[in-house]
Amino acid sequence: MVRLALVGCGGFGESHMKALAEAGDDVAIAACVDPNIDRARKAANYLECDRVATDCLDVLDHVDAAVVAVPHNFHHTVGIQLLNAGKHVLMEKPLALTEGQCLDLIRAEQTSGCTLMVAYVMRYHPLLVEMERLIKQRTFGDCFQLSIWTEQHTEHGPNHWTNHIDTLGGGQLFSHGCHYIDILLAWMGEPVEGTHIGSRLGTPWMEGEGTSNVTIRFANDAVGYHFGTWGAQGTRLKYSFHAHCTKGMLEAQIRTGRLLL
Repeated sequence: MVRLALVGCGGFGESHMKALAEAGDDVAIAACVDPNIDRARKAANYLECDRVATDCLDVLDHVDAAVVAVPHNFHHTVGIQLLNAGKHVLMEKPLALTEGQCLDLIRAEQTSGCTLMVAYVMRYHPLLVEMERLIKQRTFGDCFQLSIWTEQHTEHGPNHWTNHIDTLGGGQLFSHGCHYIDILLAWMGEPVEGTHIGSRLGTPWMEGEGTSNVTIRFANDAVGYHFGTWGAQGTRLKYSFHAHCTKGMLEAQIRTGRLLL
């Protein structure tokens, strides 16, 4: 059984907590860590965990691995501490703020012999797992256009860390759109060229872009597209995936839980 620490309890939403509570006999929640001890205690009470702390260094002797959901500007520091202590790390996306920080974490993983993984959870959504399978086995021929829409309203208080580039690491694309760039790269192959256009219009609370459009052309000449916004005042698509293929189309509707062929 893996003894798991939750680091940054304020970053764990209801879905995280429910999944952890249902993890079963393979995982024991051994510690809840957050600079705000009340948040740590709240998570510990929900998960029936006896150990709380304000610093992950205080629980190293009691855990084998950690799920890290701290603000992005702390990913590098916390990740290095855990890996150097010989702990496996599941890091919320993005891995870190800069390429250099990411390389530091990768080197620490290699030196420690532990596993470092980025929590690109959409890669494992049941609808998307099946959609990927159908695309890659060419159910409807070759996929020549994969389009992804993520339309939501995400607005926190004026001093929230997600509003600022130095703590978020960028804008909507860096923080959230990275899930869908990851899927485009995983499903479509080698990228050869691309564009990104972003804007703060409609999301004035953000220092970085709140709306982004990304287009990528791949080595097989297929095209991928992602539109994301944190400023949506309404949506019909919400989270939708369209794969246009030479003999048909696949559509994953995350909101309704349906995969249409």
